[in-house]
Order: sequence, then C-alpha cells, then structure tokens
Amino acid sequence: MDNPEHQLKLPAACLRPGLYVAALDRPWLDTPFLFQGFAIQEVGEIRTLERYCCFVYVDPERSDLQALKAAFREAENTSVKRVRRSESTPPQTPATQRPEQAETAGERFPAGKRFRASVAAAKAGRDEARQAVDRIMTDLRLGKSVDTRASRVAVEELVSRVSADASAALWLTSLKNRDEYTSIHCVNVCVLALAFGLHLGLAQDELVTLGTGALLHDIGKTRTPDAILNKRGPLTDAEFAIIKRHPEDGYRLLADSRGIPPAVLDIVRLHHERVTGTGYPFGLKGEQIPLTVRVVGLVDTYDAMTSDRAYRGAMAADEALHQLYRHEHDAFGTDLVETFIRCLGIFPVGSVVELDNGSIGVVVNTRPDARLQPTLRMVRTPDGEAYEKRLLINLAESAAAEEHNPASRIARALTPAGAGVDISRIVAAEAGAVAAS
Repeated sequence: MDNPEHQLKLPAACLRPGLYVAALDRPWLDTPFLFQGFAIQEVGEIRTLERYCCFVYVDPERSDLQALKAAFREAENTSVKRVRRSESTPPQTPATQRPEQAETAGERFPAGKRFRASVAAAKAGRDEARQAVDRIMTDLRLGKSVDTRASRVAVEELVSRVSADASAALWLTSLKNRDEYTSIHCVNVCVLALAFGLHLGLAQDELVTLGTGALLHDIGKTRTPDAILNKRGPLTDAEFAIIKRHPEDGYRLLADSRGIPPAVLDIVRLHHERVTGTGYPFGLKGEQIPLTVRVVGLVDTYDAMTSDRAYRGAMAADEALHQLYRHEHDAFGTDLVETFIRCLGIFPVGSVVELDNGSIGVVVNTRPDARLQPTLRMVRTPDGEAYEKRLLINLAESAAAEEHNPASRIARALTPAGAGVDISRIVAAEAGAVAAS
C-alpha cells in the first residue's frame, strides 16, 4: 500500500467531513468507494469507512485544517483498543440495508417477487408523472394555463416511491421511446434527480422542489419546432440558437402560473448553466448556480447521453459516467460529479452487461458493499439463447458446486443495441406492462 511520508495515519472512528482520504489500510477494490482518494463530504461516508477500515491515511494539504485538528484531538483522547478492530478481521457487510437489498442478500437466485411488486408500484407513480407532463405540454400548446397542482402531486408520489425503493424507480428510467423523447426524458430526469437528492440527504420539501423543477425543466420545448427537435443530423448555428431559447421559454410559460416556487423556476430557467460560465442563457459561474439547478443539469446530461436520439444511438451507462468524469467534471463541479457516480454505482441499474461465462444480463439492483457484484435479470445464456424463465442472479453470492458454467463477475458493459437487447421490453415485462420475454 502506498503510504507517502506526508500522509497522516488516523483511526477510521476519528474521521470528520472535510478530511481528504488518500489511502486505506486495505485495497480500494475491497471497499465500495469508486475513487482512490476523495474528500469526506458526509457522515455516511465515515460510517462506511469505519465498517471496512481500522485506519486510513489523510492528506493534510488537501484537508480542512479545523477538521484535521478535531480528528487528531479525538485520536489522542481515545483508546486504541476502543477505536481499532484487529487488522486480520475481514471487511464486514453493512448492518443495515435498503429493503430492496435485503431481498437479494444471501441468495444466489432471488425469487424477485418483491422487486417486481416494487417496480409495479414505481411504474404507477411514473405513469402519473408522465400524464402530468403530457397534460401540461398539451395545455401550453393550446394556450391554456398550467395545472401546477397535478405536477406537484405527481412529484410527491415519486418522492415516496424513490424513497421506498430507488432501484425499482431507476430501473424504469430504461423505458425510453425516441419518438416521445421529451416527455419521457422529463420523467427520467425527475427520477434520477430524486434518487440523487436522496443520496445528498435533501429534506422532503427540498426533494419536492427538486423533483418539480426536474419534471418541468424542458417545458419550454413546447415552443421549439419539431423539425429542430427531431432533426437527424447536426444543427445549424441558427437552429441551435432556437434550441437555446427553451429554458427562457419555459420560465416565461410558468412564471405567471400560480403555485410555482421561485426555486422551481430557477431550475427551469438555469438548468443549462455551467460552473465554468460556459452555459446559457446568462453564463453564470460557480456558486451563482444553485445546487438544485446543478443537480438537474447533471442528470439531464446523463439521461440524454444514455438515450437514443434521432442523430445518434444511446451510450452505455458506465461509459456515460466515465465521459462525465473525464470531460464534464468542471462544468458541474468535480465533487458533484463524483458524488453522482457514487450514487449510481459503477454499473448503474439498467446497465446491460456480459458476464465472464458469456451470458448477458441487465442490472436490477446494486449494493454499496458489493459494487462490482450487482443483482442481474438474466437475458441470454452463455450459448446465446434466451432464458425460458425470468431469472435473477446475485453475483455477490458464490455459486454452488453443482451450478453448471457459473458466472462470477461482470466482464464488460454493453449498449442495448450492441447486445441486441430490447431493454424497454424487458423493463416493461418486469413492471407487468407486457408479457415476459
């Protein structure tokens, strides 16, 4: 393990937000952390470090000075016996799990009944939000006033569904239709924003504001000609100038409606602003852009990258996250992008993956203690044949000796098109919308 002289060793139990963790007492891949070095931002990260590590190495030059002093005071006043486990003790599975994780934990082949029930419930909330968006768009095209109450009710229901089972709600974001991109995209951005908002620890009222802004963020596209929205090919400068009007168009359409909070209007108007000042319509920079606006802008970009468009195919979810990390971290803020990647995981729910035995599956559930070993809904056997029955496999559980040609790990991620997988049909089948394939 790399342990440069300038790094300081601290017991995991003495850590504080603001400290920069440069190294661990075990390999990074043995933990749920995606990045080899990160600044602690929340108490939950400390709790995870405590579960996996006896101690860590902190970079004092990249840490908050007051947090560093407080951590060392506690380390000096705390008995080593009290804060340190034996270094021979293996990492422990987190004691508390989300409900959807509890069903799959300990089972190689989960029954999946609870997951499908959760998906069906999440779909009901999603359908309500979709209907609200469609109704608002239709009313705006006809020059009618906006029913803001319907959108808020729909978002409150989605907050409840995402809070109960984020994996089920995220699974449904793979239900996409190129011909109905705008309304489906609005719902997907709402779900992604709510899942991320929960991960960030936002309060209930903040989640409703975030979700409402996300649901309505592209409402201004009702004023954009379909010929431009659906153009198969690069936009001209003049066409792009028209596209860039949709945030301001949306703001103006909603500004006179009753019951739209200013924070929601900010999301609609500013979701294409970027921290670097390169966004539009105002070229705002840094802290001029509210957190909720940056969240919606980030998940808006991610969903667009992972969707089929008239002018290009969808990008694999894992590749989209890599692209965000490599090329967009400055635009949204590196910390926010890294936190979003931690929220979704290395292989986000809905990712199509090939396993080491050649079979293909779709990720339905991820666990922070097994980030490289999610639960999959299997699609194709190692021989390339479709599975006769719906089959879930939890890669975090070892295969039994009698299991023929078992899969143990993900070999690579695939795009649905590249794998020849109709992901929307599979997702709809799990939701009970169509017959199972």
